Amino acid sequence: MSVLDSLPDRPLTDAELASFNRSDALDIAVDVADRDSPDDGGIVGLLLATEDWVKGLAYDDVEGEGWRVVETTPLGDDENERYEGMRAGEAAVRDALD
Repeated sequence: MSVLDSLPDRPLTDAELASFNRSDALDIAVDVADRDSPDDGGIVGLLLATEDWVKGLAYDDVEGEGWRVVETTPLGDDENERYEGMRAGEAAVRDALD
């Protein structure tokens, strides 16, 4: 099952993001969309990380694409790889949403 299979075909709610963070399958899930207001809708930019990878995901309802992976960074044992993967994923998500 791919990471996209576990996402609804709409932006996420804050409660759904919190449930991802409680999941044993993920180390962290972070909202990285740059929104003007918290009332803009749901979460449309997401970073997901496990001990093996970081993925940046963006939701596009205008083009009808739904959720798509815009960046994947495989991780090794170096903690700097996670940090750099998170930075690269965040940049890719924001670029995809612009």
